[in-house]
Amino acid sequence: MLIEEHFPRNRRTLKEGRHNMYCNACGKAIAEDDRVCSRCGKMVGIPPTPKKLIRSRAERKIAGVCAGLAEYFELDVLLVRILCVFITLASGVCPGVVTYLLAWIIVPSEPELKMAVAAQQPVTS
Repeated sequence: MLIEEHFPRNRRTLKEGRHNMYCNACGKAIAEDDRVCSRCGKMVGIPPTPKKLIRSRAERKIAGVCAGLAEYFELDVLLVRILCVFITLASGVCPGVVTYLLAWIIVPSEPELKMAVAAQQPVTS
């Protein structure tokens, strides 16, 4: 059974019995994947976090610059590394190496994740 609420943006309908979200400002039922209420225009849910250019720790070969660029632009790491080598050789080795070194210095590194060690409780008998 369908509720007679249509969304003018993409003509989806809400099905009765599904877990729906509601706008905190106006109370209108909205679809789970909506980010903005169609009635009042307020942002719903957790706002998306902006992407940051950081040097990768997991995919790094030298300093993680190419891996960080690949993550930022959502490309394959191997493709970015090949492009970097090609551009470095095409422009002369010195400008490419200097650019890489500057990126190594300027672009922040990904934060190091450390395992939390649980505090040991003394055993009482």
